[in-house]
Amino acid sequence: MSAAPPPVVALVGRPNAGKSSLYNLLTGGHAKVGNFPGVTVDVLQADVGLPGGERLRCVDLPGVYTVVGAPDPESDEGYARRFLDDLQAKGAPHLVAQVLDATHLALGLKLTLELRGRGVPLAVVVTQHDVLERQGQAVDAAVLSAKLGVPVLTTSARDKGAAPKVLEFLGEAARHAKAPPTDALDAQAVATKALVTRAEGKAAAHAARRRTERLDAVLLHPVLGPVLFLGLMVLLFGAVFLVADPVTWAIDGALGALGKSLEAALGPGLFTSLLVDGVLGGAGTVLIFLPQIVVLTVVMELIDASGYLARGSFLVDRLLSVAGLGGRSFVPLLTAHACAVPAITSARIIRDPGQRLRTILVLPLMTCSARIPTFGLLIAAFFSGSSALARGALFVGLYFAGIASGLVASLVLGRTVKRTAHALPLVLELPPYRRPQARVMARLGWRAATRFVKDVGSVILVVAVILWALLTVPGPGHAEAKAAAPPGASEKVVALHGSVAAFVGRALEPLTRPAGFDWRMNIGLIASFGARELMVGTLGIIFGLEGDEEDPAPLAEKLREAQAPDGRKAYGVPTALALMAFFVIACQCMSTVAAVRRETRSWRWAGFLLAYTYGAAYLLAVLVYQGASRLG
Repeated sequence: MSAAPPPVVALVGRPNAGKSSLYNLLTGGHAKVGNFPGVTVDVLQADVGLPGGERLRCVDLPGVYTVVGAPDPESDEGYARRFLDDLQAKGAPHLVAQVLDATHLALGLKLTLELRGRGVPLAVVVTQHDVLERQGQAVDAAVLSAKLGVPVLTTSARDKGAAPKVLEFLGEAARHAKAPPTDALDAQAVATKALVTRAEGKAAAHAARRRTERLDAVLLHPVLGPVLFLGLMVLLFGAVFLVADPVTWAIDGALGALGKSLEAALGPGLFTSLLVDGVLGGAGTVLIFLPQIVVLTVVMELIDASGYLARGSFLVDRLLSVAGLGGRSFVPLLTAHACAVPAITSARIIRDPGQRLRTILVLPLMTCSARIPTFGLLIAAFFSGSSALARGALFVGLYFAGIASGLVASLVLGRTVKRTAHALPLVLELPPYRRPQARVMARLGWRAATRFVKDVGSVILVVAVILWALLTVPGPGHAEAKAAAPPGASEKVVALHGSVAAFVGRALEPLTRPAGFDWRMNIGLIASFGARELMVGTLGIIFGLEGDEEDPAPLAEKLREAQAPDGRKAYGVPTALALMAFFVIACQCMSTVAAVRRETRSWRWAGFLLAYTYGAAYLLAVLVYQGASRLG
């Protein structure tokens, strides 16, 4: 007979109350912690052990502002409330643990009183008590518990040693779980009674508020604020190149040396070609961009953890509303710069269905991290003579090009696809400015690195090997390619030009030549639909097969020096700009298409996304290439 499931402890709280931080503290998990509503959009759960050997099932629900009314069932609030309703209906042992931000006590208590009204077993964990104490104030847990009629604990989710105390508290509350009284209370009155202000702390609290107000007066200024934000992004992306470039060169050199060692040890042959050209030339070439991924992840999380990015939603709210979106769309748009798939899910926080659909359809236009290897390769190949600041500005330009294209697409979609029913005002609590924790930043960088290496070592490696085979196996037109091969061409080059993949790439050349793409670029574009990083991996395999075995050069140099059949250089700045334009617009990710299908419950919208992004990307690439060629 299977053991009964452990009691469920459902963590509930307003966005930015510290709920996911507490979940991470208790479970050792890695729930995304951010300063926005909607960051936690699915139910995260883990079983945790108590000192006495008992177990609890800890569940991290999406942040909610209220548990009354009728929310959209697909929103994060609807998702959380549905879970609570199901939990209550089943009658299984459970406890609702509200995570309450001590620095916004009265606001959080409004949710507490709503939870009391549901008649469910309730406990309250007051977090960020350390922040409140630095402001010269404290929450009297005993007074708050007496007023609410529920157990109350004060703690800090940043204190790693607090986990046993919180677990013991939750275990005790679960063992003696009972419905609290449902008498009417006033949240402000309860907060006033429970909040203790020390006389010596009033000056410190006032000074902290003044510092925040002075910073916000500058950073949220309607004119100066956006300028400062743009300048900061340029500096940070410039830092990405300054920090990551030496490590990138070191990895590139190590892979080149490893390839030469393998060739010397194994000798020529298909197996050697598979290892050197397929594995190292494909997956290994993508791995070179690991430092940029890690540094960029840490930089973005650093701004997020400081509380600055949350203020960005107010800077862009007016701009987004002009495009038919709004401040709540800022969260998914920001998340999409890491990956469009979770961003599409986080669009559930948008209450208006029309606005949500428009947001989902423009999210793939944001510059996600999977595009970084391609952009990094093109910048290294054709803009290597520019300063780090200039390359950083180009990277920022690509990011803002994605945002601008999303706004334009939203305007067009609003007139042709589905109108927003009504504009909802942005209501968002600004978190206090905080000093990011070094260990958290280090952990996020490590997670980004391991995830990237895992992707390279699994999907990208497998596809790279398949691509190597398609670039090696003879296809239609093999004899013609052999006859047309330049004098002195090696057998590998002849085989490459007569391969199955080359045949497919050449078949597309009449369509892609106006954009400056030849058969090699075409193969990369086809492969990148499986994973955008494969654009770089595919070019690595192709130029590895074409390259000089005696003097292997970095892929960026091979790309810059590549020749067309007539002997001229195959690519230049116009080609690089056209390919960047194509990558900014095109939805080259089958996982994103599947996510759109899941959220919209329709293949029609997924197909529409592919059609409009690829069509717009092709037209933009042609215009950019033709214009840049004439200007050049």
